[in-house]
Amino acid sequence: MVCVLAFPLSQILFFGKTDYRRAADVAVVFGARAYADGRPSDALADRVRTACELYRSGTVTKLIFSGGPGDGAIHETEAMRRMAVTSGVMDSDIILDQDGLSTQATVKNTIPIFERSGFRRVLAVSHYFHLPRIKMAYQRAGVEVYTTPARESYILRQTPFLLLRETVAWWVYYFRPLIDPAVRPESVDKGLQPV
Repeated sequence: MVCVLAFPLSQILFFGKTDYRRAADVAVVFGARAYADGRPSDALADRVRTACELYRSGTVTKLIFSGGPGDGAIHETEAMRRMAVTSGVMDSDIILDQDGLSTQATVKNTIPIFERSGFRRVLAVSHYFHLPRIKMAYQRAGVEVYTTPARESYILRQTPFLLLRETVAWWVYYFRPLIDPAVRPESVDKGLQPV
């Protein structure tokens, strides 16, 4: 039991907290809650703020916002887009994936965007505890990404629960190829590995 908990937690605490940012074509920003009035939750705001810093510094030239429905009429990705535009990101440099209902869905939805747009080097932005699972999901799909942890404005109250949830989710993603052939690593090189 100690090993079952320790292995993913060490991935989260060491890999997840390391910032691998570098010049890239695009950053994929994973969604989180948007309130009924359209405001991003603290977690979502941290992720978008970090992506905007990458954009303004010239580290990336495009942003992909991926998420699902918000608490009200305003979609998570629309809340993300509004915040980014207010922070100085050109609307034309934003791509929305409104079907990013899960980590796996975001990975599946964004790969065709990379291929269509010619994006070869990709950064993934989320909270540190989420990044090891994101990295694994992209690798399983045959795509290498670099990860950048969201700069937290403060530690989320739910962090202990989120760490426990991610520990379980990491193992689910780890063993998923044994159960679902659709998520087994692909043998075809998509040409999206970092250069």
